[in-house]
Amino acid sequence: MARTQLEASQMVMLSAFLPSFLLSGFIYPIENMPLALQVVTYIVPARYFVEIAKGLFLKGVGLDVLWPQVLFLVAYGFMTLNLARKLFSKRIA
Repeated sequence: MARTQLEASQMVMLSAFLPSFLLSGFIYPIENMPLALQVVTYIVPARYFVEIAKGLFLKGVGLDVLWPQVLFLVAYGFMTLNLARKLFSKRIA
């Protein structure tokens, strides 16, 4: 865990933001990435957000097509919230 806010923001930038940005398909198409990186993109939540945004704005599709991406983001949010709750309660006690 970080001791200062600056240290925490730098850790997040390196460990979460940059990989998410590069592996989301926003800058580089996922199909053009090496196979190993294509597999890694399945655990990056930004990939599913970019797919939803492209589907809504560029293709005009609805929830009937985008439900797998929405389901993944809801599940990921639920898991992240529970993990944060557990870590926070351990820190308080």
